[in-house]
Amino acid sequence: MPVIVMIFVFVPAIVLMVSMPYLTRETISFGVTVSAVQFHSEPLRQMRKSYAKISATLHTILFIVCIICLIYGDEHSKQQSWIIVTYSLAMVVISLVINISYNFKMKSLLPMLPIALETSIMAVDIGFRKRNISLSSKWFLIHVFIIVVGIVTVLLNYELIPDQIPIHYNSSWNVDGYAAKSYSSVFMPTIMQVFLILVFIFENRSIRRVKQQVQPTDPNRSIRQDVTFRRTWSGFMITASFLIVILLSVVQLNMISLLNINFAIPR
Repeated sequence: MPVIVMIFVFVPAIVLMVSMPYLTRETISFGVTVSAVQFHSEPLRQMRKSYAKISATLHTILFIVCIICLIYGDEHSKQQSWIIVTYSLAMVVISLVINISYNFKMKSLLPMLPIALETSIMAVDIGFRKRNISLSSKWFLIHVFIIVVGIVTVLLNYELIPDQIPIHYNSSWNVDGYAAKSYSSVFMPTIMQVFLILVFIFENRSIRRVKQQVQPTDPNRSIRQDVTFRRTWSGFMITASFLIVILLSVVQLNMISLLNINFAIPR
């Protein structure tokens, strides 16, 4: 079961990370603003290919090592949970190191890239930030409401929570890990919810502060694409954070047996 979960959860994430340079807009290359001519130049084509090869190789090796550890690990202990958590952290660190290194390479290569020679007109929409370029942060009030309902529900039913709370299940869905009941353990999902919501709210508000992306060759089309991209990304963050809040609420409500689900957060 852990191997199947790894495949369905992490393989799409690996594919997304490896393909990231090909999914960005033509005005951005490894976190650096470039022109369309520079984006399609041969040096940047080679950089994207190099990034994809290195990223795919490292993530594939790490993934295979993790799968082998899960297969030969003790499924009746906390070992598998630690393997998955360690793999997740290692995957983030590898991706971060690769992106930072290619960002420095991009900055050093930028002065040597070709410059568009054709005559162009640069247009800037001075009313850009007054537009509805991101969804309102008021949508997060729904998330806050769910969190408050969870807190009240747990407080009202605190006596129903067993002295030993199941926190981990093995591949046979048998409990093999417990934690003593305390306010810190019971409200750990709530702490995680609040922290994640604050992060998502900050990111959603940052969408309006990021500088405008305009292509000189077609400024009007570029502005429309920029607005669409920002709205889509804002909607994704609100939806993703909502699903995470629901997931953590399920974990919390399961502690007081309001839900009969064999699910817990690995420790």
